[in-house]
Amino acid sequence: MAERTQVKQKKALILLPYLKNGDGTAVALMNYYQELIEHGWRIDFLVLKIFECEWLNKVKADGNNIYELPKENKYSYKVSRKIRSIIKEGKYDIVHVNMPGHVGFETLKMARQYGIGKRIFHAHNPRNNLNLKTVISTKVYDYLLQREATELVACSKSAGNSRFGNKDFQVLKNVIDTDRFVYRLEDRRYIREKLHIEKKVVVGVVGRFAAQKNPEFLLECFAEYNKLNKESVLLWIGDGELQEKIQDRAKNMGLKGACLFVGRKNNIEKWYSAMDLFLLPSKFEGMGIVFLEAQCTGLPCFGSTNVPIETEVTELMHRISLKQEANYWATAMKKVTDMSGDRRSRASEFINAGYTHEATKSDLLNMYEKRIK
Repeated sequence: MAERTQVKQKKALILLPYLKNGDGTAVALMNYYQELIEHGWRIDFLVLKIFECEWLNKVKADGNNIYELPKENKYSYKVSRKIRSIIKEGKYDIVHVNMPGHVGFETLKMARQYGIGKRIFHAHNPRNNLNLKTVISTKVYDYLLQREATELVACSKSAGNSRFGNKDFQVLKNVIDTDRFVYRLEDRRYIREKLHIEKKVVVGVVGRFAAQKNPEFLLECFAEYNKLNKESVLLWIGDGELQEKIQDRAKNMGLKGACLFVGRKNNIEKWYSAMDLFLLPSKFEGMGIVFLEAQCTGLPCFGSTNVPIETEVTELMHRISLKQEANYWATAMKKVTDMSGDRRSRASEFINAGYTHEATKSDLLNMYEKRIK
């Protein structure tokens, strides 16, 4: 009797900072995860830190691994040895790196050394130009990562052009669940009543307290807006290394009573409904998926011109140069909130623009399948 040919399982290792709800990179990747699993792929993850969340349970239930790097200096031998061990034992077809810098470089380098022919560097942000140190570091590591990678991918044309210059790259869209991000009056009423802000104009933020998000200027913009509309509050959802500093500054500016810092939320779609305007003047964004989520719920959005033009899915997206003073931003915000009419969800615009899970769910699968043929 002839022996049955055993089909080799297709395997990929995905490196990303964190696998947790609310992390932009994780959200982008997990939009494609289920389609990979349903087509016979085994997907392991390598992260800086493991967080308890629904995705962690899902990945484990599927029989896949989540590896955590040692809590050491990223340049330490322990980190390098851990990466080497995982790649050596994993026998992966593809290594997919979603982190710039040293850890991403080490991962692609090890993948090459162990004969993995398909190595992807996926850029989720443009080059980091926050200061001279990050400019030099980003330039050096981008060169090293691109040298080790066989494929270049970006979340938007803007991010890809910034990161890769004239080199060929593929855009893998960051998309949203239009069934989830809808405006619900009942959610609006519940949250606003709970926070005692029923009659306030709510300027909302969803983002980390990090230099990239430009939190000090954001606070200045709100302070100017609050001068124009005393019945306004700032509702900030998120956490981060600069949170205490920003809270102290809000207090010193006399804004303590007008600022609500509520931490990270898993049910973020409900909180968008409670807002009247979304504000995030980032210094840079790869795509800015929060702008897509907010617009889909019918929320007017204000971001900087450093946010990719691809975020302009609807007329609700307003991009202003960071060269403009905070009072210019505030005046533009006031004009929009004064003119706001009936709120409605904007799912149809996102469906037409192809920014939905249904339209793109097979894009990463097709990329993987093409790479191993």
